[in-house]
Amino acid sequence: MNQPENLFDVIVVGSGNGGMTAAITAKLSGAARVLVIEKCDTFGGTSGLSGGGVWIPNNHYAKAAGAKDSVAEAREYLRQTIPVGDVPEYLLDTYLEHAPKMMQFLHDHTRVRYESLDHYPDYYTDKPGAKTGHRSLEPETIAHSELGDEGPFLQMNHQMMYLFDRIGITQVEAQVLMSRSSGWIKTMLGLLWNYWKDIAWWCKHKRGRRLTCGSAGVARLRLSMMDLGIPLWRNTALQELIADNDNRITSIKVLQEGKEKILLATQGVILAAGGFENNQAMREKYLPKPTNTVWSAAHKGNTGDAIRAAQKTGAATRLMDGAWWCTTLAVPGEPLPRLSIMEKSLPGCVVVDPQGKRISNESQNYMAYQREFFARHSKENPCYPAWMIFDNRFRSRYIVGPVFNKTMQPDWALPKDFLGDKFMQRGERSALTQEQLHGVWLYESKGMCWKCHSGQNFTDDVARNT
Repeated sequence: MNQPENLFDVIVVGSGNGGMTAAITAKLSGAARVLVIEKCDTFGGTSGLSGGGVWIPNNHYAKAAGAKDSVAEAREYLRQTIPVGDVPEYLLDTYLEHAPKMMQFLHDHTRVRYESLDHYPDYYTDKPGAKTGHRSLEPETIAHSELGDEGPFLQMNHQMMYLFDRIGITQVEAQVLMSRSSGWIKTMLGLLWNYWKDIAWWCKHKRGRRLTCGSAGVARLRLSMMDLGIPLWRNTALQELIADNDNRITSIKVLQEGKEKILLATQGVILAAGGFENNQAMREKYLPKPTNTVWSAAHKGNTGDAIRAAQKTGAATRLMDGAWWCTTLAVPGEPLPRLSIMEKSLPGCVVVDPQGKRISNESQNYMAYQREFFARHSKENPCYPAWMIFDNRFRSRYIVGPVFNKTMQPDWALPKDFLGDKFMQRGERSALTQEQLHGVWLYESKGMCWKCHSGQNFTDDVARNT
């Protein structure tokens, strides 16, 4: 007997890592008809844009690499680093128990594969229970061509995760190149060679065949959905959650290609549609100041649709004032701001407010830095616009955002629209005005001021500090 086209066991709203994992799990757990809907033309959302990393203590990849870890150590670390009252103990225990099982389940039943990052430490290595590596994982690379007809609709990585805007790089490769660690030249030459020898691909595509970071993780999940016959409807936006007389959600109203439809769900609706990074009204209502959608480095589709639909049914919310915070840089001509995760932490630079005062310790992790930024900011003493100021030695050594070090990209080779009030200023110490310098020294005769932005990125919200 044929089933109605609008009848499903489980409907998942959102096609990022969470949504596709939920759909796969539902299907493998016995749900016969599972559907994933995505309001945008591409699938993957912010998960596709992101670095793709996950933090899973005591995971099987780490054990295979010989790392030593335990639930007790991870629990102690979380207790030491999460503010009291933010997360109930039972949720922490549930995560620590089931996250490694989830990773093993996906490895055993799908195409999902991760690599253990042996040199990626916990952010607070001085706290009890911390580890210097193997708790963070990143997706294993995969060929874009494996997606077949679905390939053109994959949400690609953020532009900052491409070498020369052509070659996808992993988190490990990014760290080696940014810091010019041992072997960085060999790494770069290897990436260039592997790209150019794949002439059959780059003759037809702007970017290389090898997928990395978030897009690799999303591609592996989408392939796993395809293996299981789980459909994904793009251009299908959630409009409303519909409850029965017992206040149980039994159907949803969607807008698909301009037409309203009612989809029935016999077993449940799972909301995994991201945050509200690009909804200014919600930012103003819930987030600390300053906040602005133009500072967001997350997917443009994240406007809080699922959150607002759930709130209308009486659903509870929590942690609406939080996010995955990170300073960003707005590069002229680029579609999204860049995350300034590593640049501001490198030796030879400082980040200052309009009064020329350092905002905080630039070398601490981005979350801690941003919390201090918000705590320090006020209307009377604003922390934005903020400037990252570095000297000639810094300029000669490090990659900053889209600008390579001076050896690879001399000042004369910088795009003309990079220099100016909106992005970069350059000059002799004596030639720069006090306003331009913001009262901060430069080591050598020439230095640069780099305009940065503070805020959040990915998950619940994304911002910058102009």
